[in-house]
Amino acid sequence: MRNIDPLPNFPVSSFSAEADTFLFDLVRLDGRDDVPRPFLHRHGYYHLLWISDARGQHLLDFDTLAVTPHSVFFIAPGQMHAWNSDVAPTGYVLNFSAEFFLQIYPRPEDIPFFDVGHAHPALYLSARQHGELLPLVQSIEQEFDGSAAWRNDAIRALTMLLMTRLRRLQPERGAADAEASPRHYGLARRFKLLVEQHYLEAMPVRDFAAALRVTERRLNEAIRQATGKTASALIQERILLEAKRLLTQSELGVSEVCYQLNFDDPAYFSRFFRKHTACSPLEFKKRYAGPVF
Repeated sequence: MRNIDPLPNFPVSSFSAEADTFLFDLVRLDGRDDVPRPFLHRHGYYHLLWISDARGQHLLDFDTLAVTPHSVFFIAPGQMHAWNSDVAPTGYVLNFSAEFFLQIYPRPEDIPFFDVGHAHPALYLSARQHGELLPLVQSIEQEFDGSAAWRNDAIRALTMLLMTRLRRLQPERGAADAEASPRHYGLARRFKLLVEQHYLEAMPVRDFAAALRVTERRLNEAIRQATGKTASALIQERILLEAKRLLTQSELGVSEVCYQLNFDDPAYFSRFFRKHTACSPLEFKKRYAGPVF
């Protein structure tokens, strides 16, 4: 049996001293020699990267984002990422277990920023916004480092306040998608969450529409208004992302990845992959075999 997961994987925070009971931890980036991590890795928990100062790049599920002063990144469990900085980074890493977040948000789909239906994995704050929110992060640090009564309750309350304040700073919708109503966005988000559960089942769009209790035409219209893409394109994007993850996180060969994704023909899978990435699966696998930065 091939090893399916040689990629560095952190099921609980490597900063936590209490792995068996891990709910939350926080560390300063300042002066650490184990961050940033320029190699692809993933976490089994929610990972918030609060940058006060750094300058580099962040590869998150194979999309490249700029790392700048006053940026905040949101990495969900299972996502692959790596980042670097040309200067010594300062800021914080906040790690949350799924159990911790469910104590704040009873439904996983209500967790802001981290869910698959969310379009903003990063926020770029102004110096003023960063300065206004930094004391809130420092209050979380103070509670975490202390031993006061109801410490975990205070951390949960402060975390929810931080997430709420960050949600208020999300970019406004641009003119290009201004015609999309909240109803369109709600349906598109529900569709993305459903795709996350069933993307390997080769379900046609009409079956997704039926599961969402709308017509196929209405579903496609909502997806187009909210994302500028078709429903089929979003399904293909999710399959492609899983192909990239399997190619880079495992020792599986191209044919094995093909069959794991329920393609019948490795040649067809290779054509599908090249069409969307302009390179072959093997070329992609070699590209990410070592440090990314």
